[in-house]
Amino acid sequence: MFSREEKKQLNTLFFQRFTRHMSSHKSVGGGGKKWEAYKTGVKGVYFRMLTMPSVALAIDVQFKDEEIRELIFDQFTELGRLLAAEWGEEPLFERHTLYGSGETISRISVTLDGAYFFDQNQWPEIMNWYEEKLVGLDSFWETVGDIVKDLAR
Repeated sequence: MFSREEKKQLNTLFFQRFTRHMSSHKSVGGGGKKWEAYKTGVKGVYFRMLTMPSVALAIDVQFKDEEIRELIFDQFTELGRLLAAEWGEEPLFERHTLYGSGETISRISVTLDGAYFFDQNQWPEIMNWYEEKLVGLDSFWETVGDIVKDLAR
């Protein structure tokens, strides 16, 4: 088991390498220069690279107003076929899930089965998987981002 400090160091090292790995890609969906901190332009919609307990990529819908959260989540559900086409697999849609803070959020995600983030030998596979999924998510956001932005206003 890793200590908190060791996990932090591995996290930092991974994301430094991942930034270099992704340097040849430019966001078409407006996410900015940092793939690991993608800017959706919608306060309440976040793209997250998850490392624990499993390696996953998630779209978190976190509006304090439950009705708005439900509306945005329903829109993502309607657009699910487009997202699945970009990701090359069906995402998991969770209407109600607990975030680390105890807040109820909605989450759409894909998971890299069998991956353990803290095994550095798996990092090339993990980086390639994140790359594929983030580029697909960016393309999806280029297509549908304005729809979600209009709903969130």
